[in-house]
Amino acid sequence: MIEYLKGRLVAAGPGKAILEIGGVGLALDMPPAENNLSGSIGQEVTIYTRLLVKEEEVYLYGFKTAEERKLFNLVLSVSGFGPRLALSLLGLFSVSQLYVAVLEENIAQLTRAHGVGRKAAQRLILELKEKLPKAITAADLAGEPVNSSSSSVFNDITEALITLGYSGGEAAAAVSKVVEENDKASREELLKLALKKMAGN
Repeated sequence: MIEYLKGRLVAAGPGKAILEIGGVGLALDMPPAENNLSGSIGQEVTIYTRLLVKEEEVYLYGFKTAEERKLFNLVLSVSGFGPRLALSLLGLFSVSQLYVAVLEENIAQLTRAHGVGRKAAQRLILELKEKLPKAITAADLAGEPVNSSSSSVFNDITEALITLGYSGGEAAAAVSKVVEENDKASREELLKLALKKMAGN
């Protein structure tokens, strides 16, 4: 398996990117929202990858983070979900948002993704709800904060909740919501809000 590719970004558009490595241009399919890579054209970038071979075709999928690729692989493990639906979900949700939507069994949110109907959303929840807390840790979610200044805060508050006896998945989901809704709050205020959210669950 190709772990990642590092090379010059030649082109980028909705769901697509071309990376030049050693004079060879490699085309990658990516989540639609990652067309913001266009600002990095001409620069050296690192793309995490997943190679899939189907019949006689070879497909190379690219992701900006290893956490995105991990969630892509998990979605592929769900019956009826192929790369197209997995990319659709990752194009609409961040890793933490999709994580929370599955844990909260939020069918309305999941069906916002193109091609994901109610039955597919129910199947996704059923098959992933138990896998997610084991596969994606609080540390993974701390790696994609709402803004760069919240990284250490996210991690500290999550660890504090775990110390109090909450599971890593519950803590990460609660802190993710609190940080997104109150990104100007102090560390102490965020901890209080997270505790209130946990108590209300």
